[in-house]
Amino acid sequence: MAALLNDIKYALRQLCKSPGFTVVTVLSLAIGIGANTAIFSAINGVLLKSLPVRDPQELRFLGWTGSDVSIGGLTSDSMGRSESGQWFRSIFPYPLYQDFAKNAKGFSDLFAFSYLEEGMTVRAHGVAAVAHGLMVSGNFFNAYGARVLIGQPITPQDDRADADPIAVITYRFWRKYYTCDPNVLGQTLMINHVPFTIAGVLPKRHRGPLSGDPSDFYVPIATQPLLTPGDDMLAQSNDWCVRIMGRLAPGASEARAATSLEVLFKGFLSTSDARMDQPTILLQEGRRGLGMVYSRVAPVLVVLQVLVGLILLIACANVASLVLARGAARQHEMSVRAAIGAGRWRLIRLSLVESLILSLAAGAVALAMNRAIGGAIAEFLARSLARTQSHLSYMSEERPAMQLHLGTDGMVLAFVLAVALLTTFLFGLVPALRAGRVDPSEGLKDSSGRLAPRLRLGKALIAVQAGLSILLVISAGLLTQSVANLHKADPGYETENCLTFSLHLLNSTPGADDTGEFFDRVRTSIAGIPGVRSVALSTPGLPGAGWYADVSVPGHTEEAVTMPMYYICDGWLDTIGVMLLSGRDFNHTDTHRSPPVAIVNEAFVRECFAGENPVGRLVTEDEDTYHIIGICGNHKTDVRGRARPIIYFCHMQSPHDHVTFNVRSVLPPLSLIPAVRKAVALHSPDLPLEGLATQEQLLAKTIVMERFFALLCGSLALLALLLSCIGIFGLTAYNVTRRTGEIGIRMALGARPREVAWPILRGALVLTGIGVAAGIPLTLAATQVIRGLFFGITPHDPLTIIGAGAVLLGVTVLAAWIPARRAARIDPMEALRYE
Repeated sequence: MAALLNDIKYALRQLCKSPGFTVVTVLSLAIGIGANTAIFSAINGVLLKSLPVRDPQELRFLGWTGSDVSIGGLTSDSMGRSESGQWFRSIFPYPLYQDFAKNAKGFSDLFAFSYLEEGMTVRAHGVAAVAHGLMVSGNFFNAYGARVLIGQPITPQDDRADADPIAVITYRFWRKYYTCDPNVLGQTLMINHVPFTIAGVLPKRHRGPLSGDPSDFYVPIATQPLLTPGDDMLAQSNDWCVRIMGRLAPGASEARAATSLEVLFKGFLSTSDARMDQPTILLQEGRRGLGMVYSRVAPVLVVLQVLVGLILLIACANVASLVLARGAARQHEMSVRAAIGAGRWRLIRLSLVESLILSLAAGAVALAMNRAIGGAIAEFLARSLARTQSHLSYMSEERPAMQLHLGTDGMVLAFVLAVALLTTFLFGLVPALRAGRVDPSEGLKDSSGRLAPRLRLGKALIAVQAGLSILLVISAGLLTQSVANLHKADPGYETENCLTFSLHLLNSTPGADDTGEFFDRVRTSIAGIPGVRSVALSTPGLPGAGWYADVSVPGHTEEAVTMPMYYICDGWLDTIGVMLLSGRDFNHTDTHRSPPVAIVNEAFVRECFAGENPVGRLVTEDEDTYHIIGICGNHKTDVRGRARPIIYFCHMQSPHDHVTFNVRSVLPPLSLIPAVRKAVALHSPDLPLEGLATQEQLLAKTIVMERFFALLCGSLALLALLLSCIGIFGLTAYNVTRRTGEIGIRMALGARPREVAWPILRGALVLTGIGVAAGIPLTLAATQVIRGLFFGITPHDPLTIIGAGAVLLGVTVLAAWIPARRAARIDPMEALRYE
């Protein structure tokens, strides 16, 4: 142990004597380790980390599977895949949960929860907003194992119809609307005009039982009739909308617990309207929550981990070159140590200790980098996950960003330590073995002491890093061009000077019985704002197509065609910039008392009418018949795709309580927000405006994944080029050091500086060229994996490949020029003095 401590002290002194080498090496490794740590912390936070609750390993999600299922209201929204690969559905009627809670065996607790399917209108601290809530059974917090930061959790006494309504709010909601006021307890939170008393605040690290829980508040499930009147799910056995979790009792058999539930489940089915064959209860591990959403980003994270793994390999190759070069300068020192009795293992250990110190220092820097960039990665993942949730029934159309906590924990620290040890062997083992093979009799000679073996391995490492770098540079070029093409793509409608926002009535405006007339009055008020050219509304809004219709054309289509549908008002086409090609637009005469009418686009005409004029013809949707009154131009529901058939229905004939407004103006759109708020407040002071943004911002959000990948791959490509520059410089400088005597002799014999520098540059260019030639086929194969992210460009675009190769060769020239220039300036007399 004493010898090892002496080696550590000596290694630290040597590294302090070479600050340039130490800083460059640590930063090179920190880039590779830091990039891997950042992505792993995301994988850990999303896919591996347990819920921050008591004994999470005891939690189980309840689900069921069966064949020939016939259950009213069941959709694929509730489907997921269990760890065994079986399909399961994880929703139940509330009366069945009550039966489970009373009679099931093998559980210490069973608790239920249900997401409020729409955003709730709330008034918090005098501010009207839209918030998302979770209804929970009275034993939820105790059984789930979650704690509150301040106040009290919801208890079984609160989960009664005659109890005063209470709410527990999240830390995020508390900070946003109450500025972390500790006196928030006891204050009133209005939810859909129902007063709730705030009883507690959840801690910052709280996580709900479903992936990326977006909830702002938790309320007892008994308050459901107050929040959504007319939909009493608590008493209905055919309303499958409750999720159930349980905590296994100590020593209980999971199979017996499932069997107990299955008996109750079959008994319930025999007395209800639900039908299915072979009903089976499934128990899924609940330690990490129900990962229906996070599993969708697992492939993305794996791809990112592979990409940053390439950066780590490049960093290790570069550092290995630097360490080999440094070893050449220290060969005389190692020869002296061997001559005075240091064994081979002692020399190897000394070199490995130095490498380990460098790796651990790089790991510490990487942890600091992770804290700095972890928030940005968490925000990206949160927004990306929110985009994948339109299939979930518990999410509203306006989805908030998810809350992800990707902090540094024991798993991340263990990962950093493991990667540091791995990098120690990746870059330090070969130099250490070479140090252990030193020959004292040769190393102590004056001339030979300055020489070192030819670095065939070092040259191979340069070629390998060039091959890996070209992969990243080409991928970055392709993704960057794809994003540029997406920005230039024409969506088929105008995005300039257009403000968008959504209004959701729910119970926000009591007395607004005629939804269509209410929105029409709001539209008129907004149209009167100075600078506004036109105002229109639709359900849903652009971009995207959240709703679909099964449309059939009598006499033309044998089967219904599934296509996007919009409910729009008169003037909507003109407001968003879609041309009316034939027929007429909707007008004030199209009401619920007049015959149903529809407008179709050009793609609809081509697919369903074979190019014939459809104006005046009939189409059928959900057993309702509509007269086609007009044809409009195409616009895209996805900027990446082609124009699809779309059918437009009249909003006034079928008003919806959740609409999106488009306000076209001659002024900067965001400057209209105060006036728009006032115009809406004239009709409903408590009605919040959701999703305020410009049409350009909304369109840009649709390509956030592509932009992120382009930015990430571009950043990794720059890091790869930087590391390649360092590696080429290190190896070239080493070769110059090794060949100092030879260069001195050549210059003494009359060689010109250009004749000395060019072979050095040529050698570096040859190595890079070999790596590029070998890396391009690998790159073409690898880019096929992410070709779905490309738009308007092929993975084998020749200009991108040529440009990437030129960039890498340019970096090679830059890195090798400094050592080559130094070699050209060697003084022959000074060089030959040591021979």
